[in-house]
Amino acid sequence: MAKNILAVIIGVIVGGLVIYGIESINMVRFPWPENLSMEDKEAFAEYVVSLPVDALLTVIIAHALGSLVAGFVCGNITPNKQITLGLICGVVFLLGGIMNLVMIPHPLWFMVADLLVFLPFAWLGARLAK
Repeated sequence: MAKNILAVIIGVIVGGLVIYGIESINMVRFPWPENLSMEDKEAFAEYVVSLPVDALLTVIIAHALGSLVAGFVCGNITPNKQITLGLICGVVFLLGGIMNLVMIPHPLWFMVADLLVFLPFAWLGARLAK
């Protein structure tokens, strides 16, 4: 049981680092305006809506690859319940994605596409680990 919990924790940490690394590309390509604060929800929402499509696609790719890696790492740590534990990693990322979409307005197409990548890619990562 402890090994399974540890597998999920490590999978989520490694997958989160992948997401952070890929999303950091957007921070270089599209830096925030100097006077922008996340506390000013209106201004931040305007900034997000003003981002080009490829910036939002980069976020979706980051979430997909992070979920894939999380499922894969988790599946490699534990010899049993690989798919279930990999999907738990995907659920953790899905919940984080939902929180992000609730806090920061995004275009509708992005919200739908983004929520659809977490579980399938976590499942695929766990399957690849088998």
